[in-house]
Amino acid sequence: MLSAKVIEDKIITKLKDLPEDSKKEVLEYIDHMKTRRKEKTLKLLKKTAGGWKGLVDAEKLKRGIYSDRLIATRPMVKL
Repeated sequence: MLSAKVIEDKIITKLKDLPEDSKKEVLEYIDHMKTRRKEKTLKLLKKTAGGWKGLVDAEKLKRGIYSDRLIATRPMVKL
């Protein structure tokens, strides 16, 4: 699988070969898709907000998390 850097380099190389007006169109399309994706994510977050309300006792969950952090997970080394 190609890394993000390799893919980004290939895209930049292809963009350099395009005429200026085509470059502008491609970059505008990319910007449009980013904005659209953000809007969709925000819409879904708003739609699902409060979905856990009443299902989970937040204070009990936090106490459990903090108490679990106190448990030693590595063997004690004797010197």
